[in-house]
Amino acid sequence: MSRYQEGLAGEDLAADYLQQLGFSIITRRYRSRAGEVDLIVRQGQVVHFVEVKYRPKGRLGMGLKAVTPDKRRRLKLTARHYLANHPSPYRISCLEITRAGVWFCPDILHQI
Repeated sequence: MSRYQEGLAGEDLAADYLQQLGFSIITRRYRSRAGEVDLIVRQGQVVHFVEVKYRPKGRLGMGLKAVTPDKRRRLKLTARHYLANHPSPYRISCLEITRAGVWFCPDILHQI
């Protein structure tokens, strides 16, 4: 399986997981000039822009570290592009999947 195919499989797993938690999937792989967001989901009134990190051979907890300050900046810009036409409270989130389990961080902008 190629890295691209692994990434798509990870996004499918992430979407299923979030739906089990009560999130509604708005769209997948949303693109703007600033970048791409893997998943846009809604829970209640809040829209989450979710970066998925699928590491089938990795350790749990490394996914958030892979979301660099530049990636966070691009995620914010892409979120603002979406929100210009769909105003809503929002969060930038990360969902990590490894063989050890699943970890969802609902607001990575306020993580150290």
